[in-house]
Amino acid sequence: MQVGSDGIQACASCHFRAGADPRSKNQLSPGLKSVPDPDLSFADESGPNYQLWPQDFPFRRLSNPADRTSAPVYDNNDVVSSQGIHFLGSADGGSTFLPDPMGFRVGASNTRRVEPRNTPTVINAVFNHRNFWDGRAENIFNGVNHLGDRDPNAKVIRASKANAPSLVSIRLENSSLASQAVAPIVSPLEMASPDRTLLEVGQQLARVSRQLGRRLSKLRPLAKQRVHPQDSVLGAHSLSPTDGLAFSSYDEMIRLAFQREWWNTNKLVRIAPDGSVTFVDSPKPNDTAEFYTVIEYNFPLFFGLAVQMYEATLVSDDSPWDRFRRQHPSPTDSALNPWINTNPTHISRLALFGAHLFNDRSRGATNLRCSNCHEESETTDASVRRITAAANGPVRNRDGNIIDKGFNNIGVRPANEDLGVGASDAFGPLSHAKRKFTGELPAFFDPPLPVGQTPAAVTKGFGVDGAFKIPSLRNVALTAPYFHNGSAHTLRQVMEFYSRGGDFAPITALAGNPIEPLGIPVLTEDETNALIAFLEALTDERVLYRKAPFDHPQLFVPNGHPGNHISVTDDGRGLATDTLIEIPEVGAAGGPTLPGFLEGVFGPP
Repeated sequence: MQVGSDGIQACASCHFRAGADPRSKNQLSPGLKSVPDPDLSFADESGPNYQLWPQDFPFRRLSNPADRTSAPVYDNNDVVSSQGIHFLGSADGGSTFLPDPMGFRVGASNTRRVEPRNTPTVINAVFNHRNFWDGRAENIFNGVNHLGDRDPNAKVIRASKANAPSLVSIRLENSSLASQAVAPIVSPLEMASPDRTLLEVGQQLARVSRQLGRRLSKLRPLAKQRVHPQDSVLGAHSLSPTDGLAFSSYDEMIRLAFQREWWNTNKLVRIAPDGSVTFVDSPKPNDTAEFYTVIEYNFPLFFGLAVQMYEATLVSDDSPWDRFRRQHPSPTDSALNPWINTNPTHISRLALFGAHLFNDRSRGATNLRCSNCHEESETTDASVRRITAAANGPVRNRDGNIIDKGFNNIGVRPANEDLGVGASDAFGPLSHAKRKFTGELPAFFDPPLPVGQTPAAVTKGFGVDGAFKIPSLRNVALTAPYFHNGSAHTLRQVMEFYSRGGDFAPITALAGNPIEPLGIPVLTEDETNALIAFLEALTDERVLYRKAPFDHPQLFVPNGHPGNHISVTDDGRGLATDTLIEIPEVGAAGGPTLPGFLEGVFGPP
């Protein structure tokens, strides 16, 4: 919780139930990702601090629910996401706060801001080739920011000799979790005050992160939270029943965890006003430069790798479906056939029928083909394994569209409301497809084929606008709401979406070219029930009950503000006061299940 600028907002604040976020008050965001301009207005009578209700879902309702081209009877482009930090812009050092320019306000009080995309689970995220819905957290970690190889100026300090540190570039492959970890800590929507705003230049981002390191490195770890004595990772260092860990500072932990060459020097890092970096023994009088220790300078490196190493333990692989498949590993085993195996172990026959439908790879306009995108054990085509094994790596031809492998536009919303991986930033396109083909697209593009076979034609142009990372489906029954915009409340609503082939057709890129839509399987009631039963069989009991490795320290999460979307209480400085909910610490044996989305304390009053 000390990582957030407000001393409350932690990474776990948005990832505490099955790695995702079940809160439903003050969880709405307007169309911040709309192009060419953000949409800052909320739909209907909602807005900041609004309490969501089951009847608010789904966000798009059609006059004929089986026909994606039928007229909508209701349509809402808002996003259900996660509340982050208040806007903490101040002209007087924090005695009063300026009005939020994005409009996250009720009356004269700034509410907590809300992210523009639904929170994905961190469980099994270690298998993703890239992270974030738009893939901007690169597979390569450069030790400084989320940009990977895209930022050639990203440098960290290495002191192979204690008296001779130097700036070096590092390139850690398959480390998108580390790339992802360093972005929220400088985001003014998620965890950072404006003085930690993520700047577009890599060196400036490192500078902001170093300021965070200077503040954090001297604090007692978890000083505001209890740690269970039987915590599977931290139990031996717990100070329970008091808060915190036995380490005196993060500096101490860094020195124990990382090799000496990344921190062992008495030299100070001098950053001149022009941004140049030198190493000195001590500051000279009247020097206007900024000075840091090497631990402070390298803090993004330590933070990113530490979070990645922890999240790499969050692997869910013991669901009822896993247990069933371990008994029947061969894809030709007759036990996988629900017409033959009428009494399967671990799962129901209905779930086995759902698995049969899910894994049907037959091509056709009415075939479901779930596993075409939700591949293999990871249940996503966006995995490291799937992308590194592909002949063209992260780029592929999908029915005439050139796309990023593992990213699809499935017609949840029009592409101009959120470009997803089709967007660009100051360093260029997020899309690997757009980076590969910077000029005219080729007439044909496909993996290498045997002599005499014609490669697939490129007939529809780029299909990356409005495309988002294909999520893993493990524990999906626990991670509502669904899709990148959180517009579906239940798995049944998700199945209804897929049954009609999405909510929008035709789908077009910003340039006007078509993007191939989903097929239209028109599921029967029995098929829908079977698919839901299969998805529920992907729930790992350890995740549900927070057993190791999914146990965790105590956490206090903001759950909106006292009042509603019309009036709130104020702390006297222009900030809406928080309603904090305690998530008690649990040890390796786990604890009671936490309520889900729109349930219990996270539901309507």
